[in-house]
Parts: sequence; C-alpha cells; structure tokens
Amino acid sequence: MTTTEVKKSPNYFRVAWQGALAAGLCLGLPAGLLLWLILFRRINHSVFVELLINFLQANGLFSIYILVVSSILWSYLLGRISGYRPWWRIAVASAVGILAAWFSPLSNIDGILYEYRPTLPVHLNYIGSMIGLIGSVTLFVGLAYGLILRSAKAALALGLTTSFVSVLSLLLTIWVFDTLGVRVGMGNLAMPRVTAAGLLTSAIMGGMVLGVGFSRFVWKERSQSLSQVQEGD
Repeated sequence: MTTTEVKKSPNYFRVAWQGALAAGLCLGLPAGLLLWLILFRRINHSVFVELLINFLQANGLFSIYILVVSSILWSYLLGRISGYRPWWRIAVASAVGILAAWFSPLSNIDGILYEYRPTLPVHLNYIGSMIGLIGSVTLFVGLAYGLILRSAKAALALGLTTSFVSVLSLLLTIWVFDTLGVRVGMGNLAMPRVTAAGLLTSAIMGGMVLGVGFSRFVWKERSQSLSQVQEGD
C-alpha cells in the first residue's frame, strides 16, 4: 500500500456492500447448506441431493467443517476489501472463532433450556438456541480478528458490534416469518426455512459490520505506522 493510499480514507460504503456480499456467499449460504438442500428437495427430488442430506444429517460436524473451509474464501476476500495483506491470519482467526463457538456451551443453549425449562414452547427454545449460536460465533470471530490486529479495543469493538448486529438481524428475520405465519414447531418445514434465512441475513449484516470495522482498524493502524515513519525521517 502506497503512502497516498494510506492517507486516503477508505470508501466505507464500498467496504460495507462488498463485506455483506462476501459474507452472505461465503458464510451464510454454507452455514445453512443442509437446510437449503432440504428446501430444494421439496421443489425437485434428486437422488444426489438425498444422499447429501443423509450424509450431512448423519455427520453433523461436516457442516461445521464446510463452514470453516468456506471461511477461507471469506478471509481472502476480506483481506482484499480491507487491504490487510496477510489474509491467512484472518483465515486462522475465522476458523478458531467458528470452532471455539461450536464447542462452547453457548452452542447448546437449546439443550440447557430444555433441561431446566422442559415446558418452554418450541419456538422460544429455538430462538434461545439461535441467539446462542449466532451470537457466540460472531463474538468469537470478532475477538479473534482483534487479536490478529494486536488490539484489545479492536477485539471488543469487532466482537460486540458484530454479535449485536447479527443477533438483531436474526431476531428480525424470525419476527418477519412469525408475522407471516411461519413459526418453528408448527411443521411445514418452518425450521429449515426460518433458520436458512436467519443464517443468511445475520451473515450479510454481520459481514457488513465486521468488514467496515476491520477495515477501519487496519487503516488506522497503517496511518499511525506511516506517521511514526515520517516523524522518524
């Protein structure tokens, strides 16, 4: 990055829509791959699709591995969008954040709620589990991104803002479906429909916020480095 590029503030509108698009394609869609396949099966039955569904249902961890692998492409694109050249560090941080969230207690909120509140309505249990899952993934990934930037402020800012916006987008999606009469627990493929859409919208909005926030900290760090070099000269 040249001196002129560092001095010039990035176009955050461009960063926002590119981050949203990249996150939706590389994170949101892969995260709900099994659900999209289930929905597609209803439209067009295929032996190949049926085999994929059966395989993913029998091997739940493969869905997480697919998300981790697809996050490599997201990391590369975020590196290009933000100007952060060692994009492989973003890839490592993304993988660590996703896996840490998946194996944390926050990904098992539904089990915890069922144990202590077995009479809780299905749709409320579902909302709690999705908040725990989406909130933890975005929080841990944001914290991990702050660590590779070597900034506690960046870690907290990226983790908290991304988690808040992603969860808010998820809740809004669930509310929209609920107003349309599609509620988890009522059948008619409500769970895959609501979850697939919720994962996609939360990824899009989270990617937008994370892309802008990460780019801002990268630009700020490089501006400070340039200023120190100029002062030294």
